[in-house]
Amino acid sequence: VTQEPAILIVNEGESVNITCSVTNKGMLVGMYLKREVVNAMEVLYIENNSHTSTVDFHYKDRIEISLLRTEMRITLHRLQKNDTAVYVCSGSTLENFEPRNVLSHGTILVVKEMEQAECCVASWVPYVLSFMVLISVSALGYLILSHIDIKKHCQEGKKKQANTVYEDMSYTRRVNTLATGNSYSNY
Repeated sequence: VTQEPAILIVNEGESVNITCSVTNKGMLVGMYLKREVVNAMEVLYIENNSHTSTVDFHYKDRIEISLLRTEMRITLHRLQKNDTAVYVCSGSTLENFEPRNVLSHGTILVVKEMEQAECCVASWVPYVLSFMVLISVSALGYLILSHIDIKKHCQEGKKKQANTVYEDMSYTRRVNTLATGNSYSNY
């Protein structure tokens, strides 16, 4: 027996589809959907030839069945938190006039409360927004500070260059004045 999907996580009130198909050489007598682990029970039994079904009272008016030759599609409606369980399809077959039961791996169904689902999403929003604001402010601060440092560095270079030229000129002039003497005076 194959069963899909393997895992379902839904909110209360939603519906899910579970598909079970039997690929066996023998004749299919009937198919079960069993609830395992939590409150184990037979949710559904369908006889293949008569197409009659037996549904557990917990699921009455909440289950819809669609049958093909060796495939059964089950839709569970208005899910409740206590519907959380492992659901396993099994088939009863006759092979060479001997009865056999074949099992699937099952579907894990997790039904979350509606408030819990909204709360989880909403609880992350402030953290994500705070982190994004922090990164943006840090990047902006870095750009501003690096721009100021570059501007300061460029201005310091210009000042030193101007002072150096001034000092060189004044020193050269003084040396020339002292060394050459007054060319206009007559001795």
